[in-house]
Amino acid sequence: MANDLKQAKTAFDTLCQMMDEKNWKYDKDEEKLTIETVAQGDDLPISLRVIVDADRQLVLLLSEMPYNIAADKRDAIAIAVSSANYGMVDGNFDFDYTTGKILFRLTSSYMNSLVGKEMFEYMLFCACYTIDAYNDKFLVVAKRDMTVAEILEYVK
Repeated sequence: MANDLKQAKTAFDTLCQMMDEKNWKYDKDEEKLTIETVAQGDDLPISLRVIVDADRQLVLLLSEMPYNIAADKRDAIAIAVSSANYGMVDGNFDFDYTTGKILFRLTSSYMNSLVGKEMFEYMLFCACYTIDAYNDKFLVVAKRDMTVAEILEYVK
């Protein structure tokens, strides 16, 4: 377990170094091995939380959309999120039908690996690009009355 924590701390330090080199402003919690930051997308801000999980030897990047979906629009959003996820290469959107929250999740394992700054850069930029491509689309679907075919075409 000590080796797992040492490897997690090394991964966390590498993440911080990459963010420092990119002049990215962030808050870190060295005890919990977490980073919180915000990026500005084309339309909406993108909140990001990166967690280095020593127990599972994973890096988790999470981003909650800055809005909740009204109960009467959740069927439409479930379709939109499913459609978005279908073509995604890395990461996925999770939709909690009971609360109306949408969360983007991207993970990477560092088990038995050396992690470089490039992996963290990829995770952050891939997440920002993907979230920015869909966060406003989900919001439009939540505000308009659209047929299933219109939702699928719009999200595509």
